[in-house]
Amino acid sequence: MNPAKQHFTGRRMLLCMLPLFVLLLWIVALSSLATAGGTATAGTPARISVPIPPSAKGADVVMLEVSIAVTRGAPAGRHLGAAVRIRPAGGSAIEAGRVSLAGGESSYQFNVARALGRASGGSAEVEVSVIDRAGGSPPQGAVLSIGRARIVTR
Repeated sequence: MNPAKQHFTGRRMLLCMLPLFVLLLWIVALSSLATAGGTATAGTPARISVPIPPSAKGADVVMLEVSIAVTRGAPAGRHLGAAVRIRPAGGSAIEAGRVSLAGGESSYQFNVARALGRASGGSAEVEVSVIDRAGGSPPQGAVLSIGRARIVTR
Protein backbone atom coordinates (compact mmCIF):
# COMPACT_ATOMS: atom_id res chain seq x y z
CA MET A 1 0.00 0.00 0.00
CA ASN A 2 1.16 3.42 -0.91
CA PRO A 3 0.75 6.10 1.63
CA ALA A 4 -1.99 8.57 0.73
CA LYS A 5 -0.70 11.17 -1.69
CA GLN A 6 -0.90 14.65 -0.25
CA HIS A 7 -2.54 16.81 -2.93
CA PHE A 8 -2.61 20.09 -1.00
CA THR A 9 0.76 20.93 0.47
CA GLY A 10 1.32 24.02 2.54
CA ARG A 11 3.38 25.64 -0.22
CA ARG A 12 0.68 25.01 -2.80
CA MET A 13 -2.01 26.49 -0.52
CA LEU A 14 0.05 29.64 0.06
CA LEU A 15 0.62 30.03 -3.66
CA CYS A 16 -3.13 29.73 -4.31
CA MET A 17 -3.93 32.26 -1.57
CA LEU A 18 -1.55 34.93 -2.93
CA PRO A 19 -3.94 36.29 -5.63
CA LEU A 20 -6.73 36.50 -3.06
CA PHE A 21 -4.48 38.45 -0.71
CA VAL A 22 -3.52 40.89 -3.50
CA LEU A 23 -7.20 41.34 -4.38
CA LEU A 24 -8.03 42.07 -0.74
CA LEU A 25 -5.29 44.71 -0.52
CA TRP A 26 -6.54 46.33 -3.74
CA ILE A 27 -10.12 46.52 -2.43
CA VAL A 28 -8.97 48.06 0.88
CA ALA A 29 -6.84 50.65 -0.95
CA LEU A 30 -9.68 51.68 -3.26
CA SER A 31 -12.18 51.97 -0.43
CA SER A 32 -9.84 54.23 1.55
CA LEU A 33 -9.36 56.49 -1.50
CA ALA A 34 -13.10 56.89 -1.91
CA THR A 35 -13.55 58.16 1.64
CA ALA A 36 -10.29 60.04 2.03
CA GLY A 37 -11.94 63.36 2.79
CA GLY A 38 -15.14 62.17 4.34
CA THR A 39 -18.38 64.09 4.04
CA ALA A 40 -19.79 67.00 5.98
CA THR A 41 -23.45 67.32 6.88
CA ALA A 42 -25.31 69.83 9.06
CA GLY A 43 -24.36 67.85 12.17
CA THR A 44 -20.96 66.37 11.29
CA PRO A 45 -17.89 68.10 9.80
CA ALA A 46 -15.61 66.46 7.23
CA ARG A 47 -12.04 65.88 8.41
CA ILE A 48 -8.79 65.07 6.65
CA SER A 49 -5.19 64.95 7.85
CA VAL A 50 -2.55 66.87 5.90
CA PRO A 51 1.24 66.75 6.32
CA ILE A 52 3.00 69.96 7.34
CA PRO A 53 6.10 70.38 5.15
CA PRO A 54 9.41 70.93 6.98
CA SER A 55 9.83 74.18 5.03
CA ALA A 56 6.83 75.70 6.89
CA LYS A 57 9.01 76.66 9.86
CA GLY A 58 11.01 79.27 8.00
CA ALA A 59 8.54 80.19 5.26
CA ASP A 60 7.05 83.66 4.91
CA VAL A 61 3.83 82.34 3.38
CA VAL A 62 2.12 79.11 4.46
CA MET A 63 -1.09 78.35 2.55
CA LEU A 64 -3.75 75.69 2.95
CA GLU A 65 -5.11 74.64 -0.43
CA VAL A 66 -8.40 72.77 -0.18
CA SER A 67 -11.02 71.73 -2.70
CA ILE A 68 -14.60 71.42 -1.49
CA ALA A 69 -17.31 69.66 -3.48
CA VAL A 70 -21.04 70.11 -3.00
CA THR A 71 -22.38 66.55 -3.08
CA ARG A 72 -25.96 67.57 -2.32
CA GLY A 73 -27.05 71.21 -2.31
CA ALA A 74 -29.00 73.15 0.26
CA PRO A 75 -32.77 73.60 0.07
CA ALA A 76 -34.02 76.60 -1.93
CA GLY A 77 -33.63 79.91 -0.19
CA ARG A 78 -30.58 78.85 1.87
CA HIS A 79 -27.09 80.25 1.25
CA LEU A 80 -24.76 77.27 1.45
CA GLY A 81 -21.28 77.86 2.80
CA ALA A 82 -18.39 76.16 4.55
CA ALA A 83 -16.28 77.02 7.57
CA VAL A 84 -12.70 75.73 7.27
CA ARG A 85 -10.66 75.08 10.41
CA ILE A 86 -7.14 73.76 10.88
CA ARG A 87 -5.80 72.02 13.98
CA PRO A 88 -2.04 71.45 14.26
CA ALA A 89 -0.97 68.33 16.14
CA GLY A 90 -1.29 69.00 19.86
CA GLY A 91 -3.03 72.34 19.28
CA SER A 92 -6.53 73.69 19.13
CA ALA A 93 -8.63 74.27 16.03
CA ILE A 94 -8.35 77.73 14.47
CA GLU A 95 -10.75 78.97 11.81
CA ALA A 96 -8.88 79.57 8.55
CA GLY A 97 -11.87 81.11 6.77
CA ARG A 98 -15.39 80.84 5.40
CA VAL A 99 -16.52 80.43 1.81
CA SER A 100 -19.79 80.55 -0.12
CA LEU A 101 -20.59 77.52 -2.26
CA ALA A 102 -22.70 77.50 -5.40
CA GLY A 103 -22.34 73.86 -6.44
CA GLY A 104 -19.83 71.54 -8.01
CA GLU A 105 -16.22 71.51 -6.80
CA SER A 106 -14.12 74.60 -6.14
CA SER A 107 -10.62 75.18 -4.77
CA TYR A 108 -9.74 77.70 -2.08
CA GLN A 109 -6.57 79.00 -0.43
CA PHE A 110 -6.18 80.17 3.15
CA ASN A 111 -3.18 81.73 4.87
CA VAL A 112 -2.47 79.45 7.83
CA ALA A 113 0.95 80.76 8.87
CA ARG A 114 -0.41 82.18 12.13
CA ALA A 115 -2.53 79.07 12.83
CA LEU A 116 0.45 76.73 12.46
CA GLY A 117 2.92 79.03 14.22
CA ARG A 118 6.40 77.78 13.57
CA ALA A 119 5.39 74.13 13.32
CA SER A 120 7.35 72.08 10.86
CA GLY A 121 6.88 68.47 9.97
CA GLY A 122 4.13 66.40 11.51
CA SER A 123 0.54 66.82 10.43
CA ALA A 124 -2.52 68.96 10.92
CA GLU A 125 -6.21 68.16 10.71
CA VAL A 126 -8.41 70.14 8.32
CA GLU A 127 -12.09 70.34 9.22
CA VAL A 128 -14.87 71.58 6.91
CA SER A 129 -18.32 72.33 8.37
CA VAL A 130 -21.56 73.13 6.57
CA ILE A 131 -22.86 76.63 7.37
CA ASP A 132 -25.64 78.95 6.21
CA ARG A 133 -23.95 82.15 4.98
CA ALA A 134 -27.13 84.14 5.73
CA GLY A 135 -26.90 83.15 9.39
CA GLY A 136 -28.97 80.68 11.32
CA SER A 137 -28.62 76.94 11.60
CA PRO A 138 -26.76 74.87 8.97
CA PRO A 139 -29.00 73.80 6.07
CA GLN A 140 -30.39 70.30 6.56
CA GLY A 141 -29.83 67.97 3.61
CA ALA A 142 -26.68 69.70 2.34
CA VAL A 143 -23.61 67.45 1.99
CA LEU A 144 -20.03 68.61 1.31
CA SER A 145 -16.84 66.63 0.79
CA ILE A 146 -13.16 67.47 0.82
CA GLY A 147 -11.66 66.59 -2.55
CA ARG A 148 -8.04 67.29 -1.62
CA ALA A 149 -6.11 69.34 0.89
CA ARG A 150 -2.45 70.25 1.21
CA ILE A 151 -0.20 72.81 2.82
CA VAL A 152 2.21 74.69 0.57
CA THR A 153 4.93 77.19 1.37
CA ARG A 154 6.42 80.05 -0.58
